[in-house]
Amino acid sequence: MNYFIRQFGKPEGGFGRFLSGIMNLSNNKMYKANIRILKGKKRILEIGFGNGKQLELIQREYPEAELYGVDISADMFDAATKRLGNKADLQIADACELPYQDDFFDAVITTDTFYFWKKPEQVLQEICRVLSEGGIFVNTYNRMYAASVGNCSEEDCMYRDIDLITSAERVSLQEKGQAKVGLCERQIVFRKE
Repeated sequence: MNYFIRQFGKPEGGFGRFLSGIMNLSNNKMYKANIRILKGKKRILEIGFGNGKQLELIQREYPEAELYGVDISADMFDAATKRLGNKADLQIADACELPYQDDFFDAVITTDTFYFWKKPEQVLQEICRVLSEGGIFVNTYNRMYAASVGNCSEEDCMYRDIDLITSAERVSLQEKGQAKVGLCERQIVFRKE
């Protein structure tokens, strides 16, 4: 995987911080779509929170919600902590081992990250484990970007809708619906039954 693509998966240093700002601009439609679907959710986890922009927007819209986040980048953890202060419980963690108890969240969201997961089915198992009954998992991503990352990624990284849906169903997450968010952006919602 080339340096540029790797930086999107785990932003580090000055270039990573610069890219996180670019991601905020390009992900704006997806952030808005995620915020709409989170209405009424009390405890929300974001996987891959980057510099914390999406959590900041969620907090503004739903100030009563408890916000949590995991990211593998220490630099993004620092940037998000600076942005959010104590408005979210943030941790440096791999999504393959989420540091939360079973049935803890009403919603888990991720934006433009699933194609970087080295062990996608393991991450989906963890998501299912931490979601409460009836909780939702929202995966929002740019299809053109997913395809370009897919061409550069290792074989076991997931980047097609059908791969995600099939793997999610294997861990008891049922597809609830799909939406086109923009020209290339898509949102897939799963529910833990």
